[in-house]
Amino acid sequence: MSLTRFAPAPLLAVAVALSSAAAQDSTCTCTTAQPSKPPSEFALRSSGTITFIQSRPQGGLGANIPRGYGVDGAYFFRLDQRGAFSVRFGAGIVDYGHEAQHVPLSQTGRVQVKVKTTNYLSQLTIGPQFTWPRGLIRPYVNAGIGTQVFFTESNVEDSGSDDSSDLSTTNQSDWTSAWTLGTGVYLPISRGLSLDAGVQFVHGGRAQYLKPGSIHDFGNQILITPLESADTRVALVRLGLRIGL
Repeated sequence: MSLTRFAPAPLLAVAVALSSAAAQDSTCTCTTAQPSKPPSEFALRSSGTITFIQSRPQGGLGANIPRGYGVDGAYFFRLDQRGAFSVRFGAGIVDYGHEAQHVPLSQTGRVQVKVKTTNYLSQLTIGPQFTWPRGLIRPYVNAGIGTQVFFTESNVEDSGSDDSSDLSTTNQSDWTSAWTLGTGVYLPISRGLSLDAGVQFVHGGRAQYLKPGSIHDFGNQILITPLESADTRVALVRLGLRIGL
């Protein structure tokens, strides 16, 4: 029996199936995925760092106050495509000493509360930064101008009040202009994430400040004895992360 007489039937079945599939494709209303929107030019040129810092006072300031610990953050806006030149906006704060004592809440002395006094040093700066943009180790240098702020606050801890600002006060504050020089390295961990290790030198002018023991209690009265330095130089040792290209 010849197979040629049965050949038209399978071919006809295949033709019918293909025409049916084509008809279904022509009436399909399937949607295609839209491409994701690329980041803006501003986002591509922006990056930031968050670092833990240790303050090391220098000169006369170093003779009066101890080392402190805190956090520092910076925002960078790249001026070129490679990221070699940027504008840096920095801000940081350190706690360079605190003390606590229990004092009576009223004249009867039956209720005692814990009062904590903390001494802070903060800085705000703006300036240029140059970074070597390629390689496993990317050194950088920066400079800036800004301000240093010294302030001391006392607050009642564990008071149960919802508004802690009603139970705190600023005992002393002062500020001075400052200029900075910094250097360090970025060590890439992954795309958009790097380890940041460096040091920044802050040179401030004349300012008054307190340290632990500068506030003396005499019953319901206190005596504040501020210290003063003709220049307030501090070295900030930094370690943290940089986020962004």
